[in-house]
Amino acid sequence: MEQKPKLAFGEINYKNLEQFKVITQKTLPVSYSENFYIKILTYSDFSTLGYYNDIAIGAITARIEEKDGKKTAYIMTFGVLDAYRRLGFGTQLLNELINRVKSHDEIRTIYLHMWVSNEIGFQFYSRHGFEKTIYKKNYYTDIDPPHCYILTKRLYPDVDPPIPYTEEDTEKEQEIAQQ
Repeated sequence: MEQKPKLAFGEINYKNLEQFKVITQKTLPVSYSENFYIKILTYSDFSTLGYYNDIAIGAITARIEEKDGKKTAYIMTFGVLDAYRRLGFGTQLLNELINRVKSHDEIRTIYLHMWVSNEIGFQFYSRHGFEKTIYKKNYYTDIDPPHCYILTKRLYPDVDPPIPYTEEDTEKEQEIAQQ
């Protein structure tokens, strides 16, 4: 049986921030400000570059948040360069994050926003135990269609109850907040 190539993991720091930017710009349909990239450096516990043969080919970044009184990890960015896809590198990056998050017992879930038209992404996350928990209408302002799903992975599904599926309209929420 052929063995999948292995990634090495390294922190995202000032020396390799440009590599992280390139990976992000080439793999995600949104643009981030310079401040976003600087802020990533503060999330070092849950962010990593993936290296194959000493080349940065992918990255995953996450931060810890509090939702409904419980700690959760939020995946901010995640991507593998096109030439290195379908080789198991995305799974290795995601598993590295999951292992880091699981080392903190108080964190029960991991979640992310995913564009509704990203069917390949949904299949990937679904294989790794993520579920559609929220449909957010009008979430994005610069891609069409502007809707997204929130995908959530319960880290301890035998203990924590299922998360009910809901739908929200971001535009209406914004209108209400402005009143």
